[in-house]
Amino acid sequence: MFKPGWKDIFRMNQNELESEIRKVSRDPTLDPRRKAYLIQNLMTSCWIAAQQKFPQARKEEDVDCEGGVAGCSPSFRDSEKQIYGCEHYKRNCKLLATCCNKLFTCRFCHDKVSDHSMDRKATNEMMRIRCLKVQAIGQTCKTPSCNAFSMAKYYCNICKFFDDERMVYHCPFCNLCRVGKGLGIDFFHCMKCNCCLGMKLVEHKCREKGLETNCPICCDFLFTSSAAVRALPCAHFMHSACFQAYTCSHYTCPICSKSLGDMAVCFGMLDALLAAEELPEEYNDRCLDILCNDCDKKKEGLASIGFITSAVSVDPTIQG
Repeated sequence: MFKPGWKDIFRMNQNELESEIRKVSRDPTLDPRRKAYLIQNLMTSCWIAAQQKFPQARKEEDVDCEGGVAGCSPSFRDSEKQIYGCEHYKRNCKLLATCCNKLFTCRFCHDKVSDHSMDRKATNEMMRIRCLKVQAIGQTCKTPSCNAFSMAKYYCNICKFFDDERMVYHCPFCNLCRVGKGLGIDFFHCMKCNCCLGMKLVEHKCREKGLETNCPICCDFLFTSSAAVRALPCAHFMHSACFQAYTCSHYTCPICSKSLGDMAVCFGMLDALLAAEELPEEYNDRCLDILCNDCDKKKEGLASIGFITSAVSVDPTIQG
């Protein structure tokens, strides 16, 4: 006989539920309709429990926005802890995209499901996730009952950007919001490179508009990227994550072939190994003209045939 109550069912794990379903299926005392009803409810008990776990959130999802705007439902960065936002940002509002008149938590959420990019600076309206009221964009909610509730710790009226987790500042030269404490604190803006760099890079090789290009590894545009960017010794740039993966198997810049670090010890070991090698007699007196990738200097007759490494390349402009 099937005896567990609903409270007991909601506490069951998957194995216990399957066991109860088998018991119901084999019980000869149950009417076929009653048996089908119990099995159906047992199989959907996990879903029922999930709906009852956040009754307020589910109630809000069913509320329509003014004007029937699409996307009028709460979004969570952490649904279990009831933290609003999305996978990209923690914030208490959604943005109304002017391009398609739909609500999205951030521009990345918009671009992920759209065939066009969202112009975040053109955003004029937002919806507070709690009260679901579409209103003029701003730092606080304008609904009287919300008592000027803050949308996020940081808000930029230029970029229409909210962030409730990280330290963010707006660079007037980049005209973008960057992650950090601010200019003159942990970052400075190089006018020639036209980008913000860490204070440790005050002395660096400048490359005009060096960040206004794609990452040589993943090909994403670096200037507006939200991921951390690393400056290479040669003044090229790539994402820090791409750098970590790339340097597991390479030690030269993928753009200019310059060394990514001090390779003196490694090259010294290679020189010692190559010095012990012997070439066939017909190549003993032959040398190549080379161009050093690191110092950009040309040398005539410096390298023996067969002993060229990635530190140098054969110079096509020099006739050997």
